[in-house]
Amino acid sequence: MLELPTLTLTAWGLATALTLFLLVRIFLLRVYRRYPFFTFYLGANLLQTAVLGYLYQSYGFATVNGYRVAWTTQAFVVVARGFAAAEICYRILGKFTGVWALAMRMQVACGAIVLISTMYFGTRSYQLAVITLEMSLEAFIATWIVGLLLFARYYAVPVEPATGMIGLGLGLLSCCKLLNDLVFERHVQAYLGTWNYVSSAAFVGVLLLWNWAMRRPATHTVREPQLNAVQVYQSLMPQVNQRLLELNRQLSQFWNTESPKP
Repeated sequence: MLELPTLTLTAWGLATALTLFLLVRIFLLRVYRRYPFFTFYLGANLLQTAVLGYLYQSYGFATVNGYRVAWTTQAFVVVARGFAAAEICYRILGKFTGVWALAMRMQVACGAIVLISTMYFGTRSYQLAVITLEMSLEAFIATWIVGLLLFARYYAVPVEPATGMIGLGLGLLSCCKLLNDLVFERHVQAYLGTWNYVSSAAFVGVLLLWNWAMRRPATHTVREPQLNAVQVYQSLMPQVNQRLLELNRQLSQFWNTESPKP
């Protein structure tokens, strides 16, 4: 059984340590209540690390069962990252019922496309199915996060610093993994080592960003009195662009959703 390069083991250990530290920080600050899917995604990463470490030490990745389990953990992690990205979308747009209704339907439609394409290519090989799932979800996450942040900036939607950093990290990670997967698919032997190093370095960098985002306790929001829809927007979000309010009103009427409540 071949030994893993020292640089790979170092990056692997650093990423594991940063993930553990971040999870401990999240639970100490009780941030998991605000970001349950993000917390689950971090836990999925730790679980994948433990499973892959056990497989490598016990059987290696050359066995059929080890090969399938390794690809299964990758599918599990990328799906968890997709749910974390959807959660960030809700944290930003959930206050606007009409806009969120549209965003939710778009996410469901994209998820259905990803599922159908994965099932189609899965009939050829298990590895191809997981690669299709990963690349499709990574492309969706990267595009969605970029569009979400641009939307929030254009309409002056207030975004919590931690939420913005988590979303930025998810987007950067998906962009990097998507580019590396494309290179890895076309030049497997030539770029195998580089693919591993870049992926590990990108994940470590994103983990540092997330740890920075969780460096201080989250502020507690004060419960507001029951107000009508106009008063809610004026008192809670006076900086929101009027065009966004009009867009949300039109979408709320189109989807026949209720007005947001504090």
